[in-house]
Amino acid sequence: MEDVLDAEDKWTTAKSLNVHYLDWGNPSAPAMLLLHGLCGNAHYWDFFAQRVRQDYHVLVPDLRGHGDSSWAASYGPRDYVLDLEAFVDEIGMSSTVLVGHSISGITAIAYAARQPDRVSKLTIVDIGPEIAAVGAQRLQEELARQPETFDSEEKAIAYMKLLEPRQSDTYVQQQVKYALKTDDLGRLRFKHDRALCDTQVRSPEWLWEYLEQVVCPTLVVHGVESDMLLAEVALKMRDKLPFGSTVDIEGAGHSVPRDNPKGFEVVIRRFLSSGLAPPAAG
Repeated sequence: MEDVLDAEDKWTTAKSLNVHYLDWGNPSAPAMLLLHGLCGNAHYWDFFAQRVRQDYHVLVPDLRGHGDSSWAASYGPRDYVLDLEAFVDEIGMSSTVLVGHSISGITAIAYAARQPDRVSKLTIVDIGPEIAAVGAQRLQEELARQPETFDSEEKAIAYMKLLEPRQSDTYVQQQVKYALKTDDLGRLRFKHDRALCDTQVRSPEWLWEYLEQVVCPTLVVHGVESDMLLAEVALKMRDKLPFGSTVDIEGAGHSVPRDNPKGFEVVIRRFLSSGLAPPAAG
């Protein structure tokens, strides 16, 4: 397939980890930081980043143990939040629009609560303090069954298509291109640390308290067909947030930005261009 990229691959050190990230250029524009989900990588956001790079300086890191970043001894919410704080310090980012999908939505909420001066607007994509039981079970089973290797790219694409039936062939092929690497025996193997497949999928109910501490305008994005975030939980999140709103996106499951990319872009642009802001201090 034709390469859609013209982002620059960069690396930095954060908390002794070698962190890979994509820099989409336009450094004089407002910063936007995009965070991928469990077992994903920075290229998850390629198509969206290309669409918004004219208006934002888009930076997209690989989480620890994912993509081309270093593996680590532990993978938990605290690890990801501290990594994000260190990454932002290392690259010298003062304030950013922050978008977190799935497990990184959890990270983004905690980060915005801990670093209120560094997040201008926050988007939480299809995750919350309560994860629907059916979605948690599905994800746990997918992690347990994840193949270690594939004999061919065609088999990898077929596997990915089963996991992401709503996504276009172009998106699935692009995912395979950047999620896998060729090992010494010529087989295709996931780049991420296999230890991530041992992640226990549980509701992070402690996030309710953090939501109340997020003082920037925040959008909760819910995929109408999602089995992870229920509509009623998204509404409850909106009500807990000091400056919260929520939106339902049709034709999308948990992977909203790729299931319905046009719909996702429309609601994000609308949110970012809105005048919603917290009252001035004093």
